[in-house]
Amino acid sequence: MFSPVLSVLNNKKKNKYPVRIFNQRTDMIKQINKGVTLLLFLWMCCGLMFVLPNHGGAGLALPQNLLAWSVMSLAALWCIYLFSWQGKAEPVLPPGSALIIAGAVFWSLPLLWSPRTDWQFNAIPKVAALWGMVGFYILLLCMTSCSRLRSRWLLIIVCAALMQAAYALWQVQNLAELPRGRPYGSFQQTNVLASFLATGLACALWIFVQKRERFRRYISGTVLFVIPLVMVILQSRAGNIGAIASVLMLLLLVIKHKKNHAVLAITIMAAGTAMGLFWLYAGPLLFPDITPSLKPSSTLSRLTMLKLTWQLIQHHPVAGNGYGSFEVLYGQQARLLPLGLDNDTIPYPHNEFLYAWAEGGLAAVLGILLMVAGVFRRLWSRGGTKFAGAALLVPLAVHMNLEYPLYQSATDGLMLIMLLVVNGPRVIKEKVCGERQKPYGWLWRIALGAPVLAILVFMLTGVQTQARLTAIEEQNLLPLVGDEQHTVSSLLNPYSQFTRLDFDRHVALLVRFNFTHDPALLDRFREWGEDYLRVHNDPSVYYSLITIMRAQHRPELNELCIRAQRMWLEDPRFICPETAE
Repeated sequence: MFSPVLSVLNNKKKNKYPVRIFNQRTDMIKQINKGVTLLLFLWMCCGLMFVLPNHGGAGLALPQNLLAWSVMSLAALWCIYLFSWQGKAEPVLPPGSALIIAGAVFWSLPLLWSPRTDWQFNAIPKVAALWGMVGFYILLLCMTSCSRLRSRWLLIIVCAALMQAAYALWQVQNLAELPRGRPYGSFQQTNVLASFLATGLACALWIFVQKRERFRRYISGTVLFVIPLVMVILQSRAGNIGAIASVLMLLLLVIKHKKNHAVLAITIMAAGTAMGLFWLYAGPLLFPDITPSLKPSSTLSRLTMLKLTWQLIQHHPVAGNGYGSFEVLYGQQARLLPLGLDNDTIPYPHNEFLYAWAEGGLAAVLGILLMVAGVFRRLWSRGGTKFAGAALLVPLAVHMNLEYPLYQSATDGLMLIMLLVVNGPRVIKEKVCGERQKPYGWLWRIALGAPVLAILVFMLTGVQTQARLTAIEEQNLLPLVGDEQHTVSSLLNPYSQFTRLDFDRHVALLVRFNFTHDPALLDRFREWGEDYLRVHNDPSVYYSLITIMRAQHRPELNELCIRAQRMWLEDPRFICPETAE
């Protein structure tokens, strides 16, 4: 007669352990969510607003990218420190993850058969960056709540976009000091800012039509007015295309079910756009000193760029020309045109798909297609946001195929990861038979944490090295001229700025020659310069080599001068009397 009671008591004892494990796991995930969210907020809405001294460029030459990678490393370390698998469960990545990883593998493979070692070395940073972002994305999938963080992370992007828009408006009063007379926020590049604002606008529209909380609606409503105004002033083709496409996609999704909210959002955005157009066209009459001028069209140069890139693809359509080869091969191709290069150099064709095909061939193309398929598979899986998620990603996708992509802004890469994480399901945990004890959890923590910690140290020491190199360049390289060994030893991480430091060290040889007149210095620069021009196009290096070869009466002078002249036809430094016969 007591057996039913005993059975209930035994079941309670058996279920006590799983309940405790579940509660511990829930608390752990909450702590991870809070820590990662706090780090993202501090970076996107606070740290991103500060611009450390630098001389421009891309990749790790920009301190903002070094700091963005540091934030991602800190977030990863926080996840690794807190997370542990407990109970009878094994992680299974959500749909689309395998496709993204496979795509990254295929995209990276051409690095192995790039025909020159110096080209491979030139391409290593972009391959390493891709794997760093894929690894961080997978880590967040495994260790956060993903879709449950959607409203918080979208709000962070909205607030960050609003602050960048306000920063751009503040810069309008000093347009004479800005390159090409257009504000760039803290990104130092107008088109990067525009794609960031377009993404913030899409997120704000989604929040505005979905959420009822007054605070979020006020913030998103403010963004719906301010960002269209700023976008008109920026005159960024890629930014405007991305913004218009994403807004139209979102409005088509909600116009039937939330017509009033959609109409109100359209009215607010139209008012902001009208204000921007008034400022752009009527402003010069009212405020001639602080109003941006109309941006000249660059359509012809972009079409020429795509044409030359397609010609490079036709040279080696299957295997590609080799990772790291685009800049120098593009310069060689441009010499065949009547206009030559219309810039100092073209390191990127403003189209990620063609860039990958030109350098990596069909393997890189397959990699991109697999990664894109993985993104769509995630968005259209159970728990994914489908068209809404795709609309939020459109501005970044447009930016990657019309302008400089994530190489110039690691923060945009971080924002892409954030959107992918919150617009799909989190990791599935499948039950397995038998007890699965994991007594050596510290082993996988060390295995994952050690490389992440190394990346963090690399990036933070890279910030010091970048700042020190910037100061040296502002002193006309005199520290390198006076005592190169001591100056280089003062850099905590010269590898983070290896190409830049190598360039500065050899330019310093020419400055030192002006004091010592040691001909060996010119020989060292000439040997380095000839190797440098096998990877890069730089008119200043060409001019220095031509001057040295002319002084040394070297027979290869004519050939070098003709190469430079055909690339930069309007540059008076490359008028070669030796060829006038």
